[in-house]
Amino acid sequence: MLPKELLDVTRRNGRIYPRFAWDEKDVKLAEIVLKIYKLGLGKKYKLVLESLRKIENANNYRKVRGFAKIVERNCKFERATKLDPLAVRRALFERGYVTRLSEREKVLKDVAEQFGVDIKEIERAMFADREEERIISEVPEIEAKELVKMYNLSLLQTTIFNCLRLTFWVSSNHKNVFRKLKWLGLMYELYDENGKLLVSITGPASILKMTRKYGTSMAKLIPEIIKAENWWIRAEVVNDYEKRIYLLEMSDMYKKLFPEYEEKIEYDSSLEEEFARKMRFLGFEVIREPGIVKAGNYAYIPDFLIKKEDKEVYIEIAGFWTEDYVKKKLEKIKNSNIPLILLVREDLALGKVREGVDVILIDKRGRIPYRDVVKRIKEYMF
Repeated sequence: MLPKELLDVTRRNGRIYPRFAWDEKDVKLAEIVLKIYKLGLGKKYKLVLESLRKIENANNYRKVRGFAKIVERNCKFERATKLDPLAVRRALFERGYVTRLSEREKVLKDVAEQFGVDIKEIERAMFADREEERIISEVPEIEAKELVKMYNLSLLQTTIFNCLRLTFWVSSNHKNVFRKLKWLGLMYELYDENGKLLVSITGPASILKMTRKYGTSMAKLIPEIIKAENWWIRAEVVNDYEKRIYLLEMSDMYKKLFPEYEEKIEYDSSLEEEFARKMRFLGFEVIREPGIVKAGNYAYIPDFLIKKEDKEVYIEIAGFWTEDYVKKKLEKIKNSNIPLILLVREDLALGKVREGVDVILIDKRGRIPYRDVVKRIKEYMF
């Protein structure tokens, strides 16, 4: 994300449009910014700032500063001295003010002797704790085109800082999205629109009660959303000055503007990976984390969808859950109203677990009875 003062958008007809970087001119500008930082390696940060100011103008200021901010986050800085700048300044100021160069030299010499260093080291240490006096010790290896994409993602997040409501749909990456939702403490609702189950995150109750923290949390969710193969977002964004709401709408049609993420099938356990491999071997189509299912007021994401032609059965594996977690998950399963088989460990399969749920037991050694699973699947399908 970028500082608010670097927000670069257009507002028109009730809509808000981030001014993304996308053409060769922007890539060239990113190359120049990267070159400035590379040339600044081992030098003071203030020299980099001076070079950045030389390429800034009224049209590119926000982009230059935005590119720079992203590069800086991946840089490493160090002080120009091992001395404590605060202790050095205190020692200098205790000797009073000076009016002549000769007096200055004497004070510097006295303090240098006190710290056991030469005068140049004292001069380096005097204000070494200031940001602009830091030394750039490491610069990231980022391609200009990648920097442009990172900037675009940060700009989109910054646009959503003042978001009152964020509505989105994703075709994949569901569990990571909802894990992030929970971690950020965001409240959501689910509703169907044109056959798609949308997630709506509601911010504060009114513009007057709007808090930056909630909007920032929504912005932090964006990277997980755009990792999906297909996605769509709609955000209601309030303008601080007008107190007017603008609409932002985007989809994966713009995915080339953002960093590319390679989608990988990840399993929560070796048991799940074994199950997927075995079921494919038995001739079934296996889809990992197939999508969001509405379970009452909550989202439920089954582990697997087993398909054979146009027949479908969901599978949930509870091999490593705690007893308390199983009970909570069961409530979602019961409210989901989908054909689902729960594979659960023997020692967690209490009487309550069986109520209203189709259960197949996994033995204490973690072995799934595949013959029983296939038989039950066929009963659903045929």
